[in-house]
Amino acid sequence: MRGIQALLRGRWRSWGQEQRKSSQLTRTFVLLLGALTVPLAACNALGPSSGNSALAASQTFSWPYVDQSGKIGHNEVFDPALVAALKDTGSVSMLYTGLVTQSPTLTVQPDAALNWSVDPTATIYTFHLRPHMFFSDGKPITASDFAYSIDRALDPNLCADQSAKTYYSTDPSLNNCPTYTGPTYLGHILGANDRNTGAVASIISNGDDPTKGLNVIDAQTLRIRLDSPISFFLESLTYPTADVVEKSMVTNPAYAGGLWVDHLDQGGASGPFKVQSYGDGTTMTLVPNTYWEQAFGQQLSLTKVIRTAVPTNDAEYKNYQQGLYDYTDVPTNQYSFARGQNDFHSVPTLETDYFGLNFKQAPFDNLSIRQAFDLALNKQLLVDRVENGGAIPSNHIVPEGMPGFFVGLKNPPPDRTQTLTGNQAAATSLLAKAQANCPKNGSTYNEPDYCPYITGSMEPIMVYAPSDSPTRIQIATLAAQEWSATLGLTVKVYPVSFDSLVGDITKPPSQNPASIWEIGWIADYPDPQDWLTIQFSTTAPNNSEGISDPNLDTKMKNADVEQNLANRMTLYNEVEQAVVDQAAWIPFQQVKSYWRVRSYVHGFGFNSIGQMVDINWPKVYVAEH
Repeated sequence: MRGIQALLRGRWRSWGQEQRKSSQLTRTFVLLLGALTVPLAACNALGPSSGNSALAASQTFSWPYVDQSGKIGHNEVFDPALVAALKDTGSVSMLYTGLVTQSPTLTVQPDAALNWSVDPTATIYTFHLRPHMFFSDGKPITASDFAYSIDRALDPNLCADQSAKTYYSTDPSLNNCPTYTGPTYLGHILGANDRNTGAVASIISNGDDPTKGLNVIDAQTLRIRLDSPISFFLESLTYPTADVVEKSMVTNPAYAGGLWVDHLDQGGASGPFKVQSYGDGTTMTLVPNTYWEQAFGQQLSLTKVIRTAVPTNDAEYKNYQQGLYDYTDVPTNQYSFARGQNDFHSVPTLETDYFGLNFKQAPFDNLSIRQAFDLALNKQLLVDRVENGGAIPSNHIVPEGMPGFFVGLKNPPPDRTQTLTGNQAAATSLLAKAQANCPKNGSTYNEPDYCPYITGSMEPIMVYAPSDSPTRIQIATLAAQEWSATLGLTVKVYPVSFDSLVGDITKPPSQNPASIWEIGWIADYPDPQDWLTIQFSTTAPNNSEGISDPNLDTKMKNADVEQNLANRMTLYNEVEQAVVDQAAWIPFQQVKSYWRVRSYVHGFGFNSIGQMVDINWPKVYVAEH
């Protein structure tokens, strides 16, 4: 059984908003994070403290939410166990807290856990919670709540489709049941697989139990046991799947079918903000969670954050220009003008945009055709024409700035160079190799399934692209033109909503109607495991392409537990080169995130994985203006 959620936080990137850890293991984290070179946004990315500037009388921050539906509701995923799209993590990080979180430089920092220790085997983590934590309705937050929340994220009946019919369902016909978001990030907790397959009803124990992954030692102490000494556990624990939720809210029969997320104005929030009102579904208002302020010893300057739903990035930008919002993403076609404004901010992001190729669907079930499409694409031309400087052409799966970035990566054979302009002669030669396997007399008897796409009248090859984003449609259109012209094939763009696209590529590859699609992946945490193991291992839920290579599986498994940093990165480099050689992805650009925010708003900004983390909200304020 497989399927995943759009982890566009790694995360497949949703383009509704166009741009925008003891001992040897601890030392490994320090070394990994020390390798991170991507800078954070300057100009108020963290901002001065409120004591450095006079506060405005109104501390209201208007931060729009872009969604094609123009609504905030189930389209805005408030359940941290299911959060999948980058646009949704902004709200989730305001409403919930985890054991650990990320600093602006992506190091692991204490959050609900004041400190933790790791045993010599690097498989037993003991977290000590900060005292006096409460949910927004005044109910205490204890180690049992964190154990429940993590265990729940592994529940096989937890569905990504948040509706009364499907939220908890054992119906095998539902494509998104069970969800694999939790197992993707929590799957190395002891017993996680048994929990997710329904073999056990829980992996929680009261007291120390070597057979259970989640040990509630006492109200303030949670012990987590792993099945192996993975080097990235604390980093993966910063993903929202480990955030704490209120059991009495989730299990309230009146809120069945996941409807508890529509009642956060009554309780359930554990982060710096809580929901004051949902409005009519087009505007959500958040206000400070005083229980969080007391537990963390920090006070928010903002008294209100208003998230107004807007259907397109263009509409958001126009409304910002008319003074309606304090923040806007910048459409690609406005980048050249916007970057000259004093309210413009930009940061290179750990995001790769790519075309995914389906190994189980014609014509990309043929290696030569996949490689031909890769080498036929002029990525430099593609990005320069469309992005206007807002992105960087790239051949890499693991983006520059990540630990494990492979400087020596080469294009697929027979090219073996690092050119960004493609190798059109090699591409046509590769296509001719595939065409030679097709009958020349028109017979279809025993004809390979890819032949109708590359010979004869040529069936069209449809590139699935997110209709929510004009920029992505432009990119897909230009790429289709390049492929058609260079290879003499019929390549067309098939616009679908981002949600529909994700729904398709989360199906088993043999059931996915798309043979090629355009999407992006932005890191959850700075480790190449997030880019390789959870994408390309045979059983990985994110393996939408259907790549299966036992040798690569072994290398990725070994890399995940390797404690020597240099050896670990070498293994990942070898995996990335092999995946590029097989053309599972055709990466074409590394994205910059850019936005405009009023000059009087201090402290608001994103790190290189597109996050405004929970512990930074006390630094945000509106100055007199």
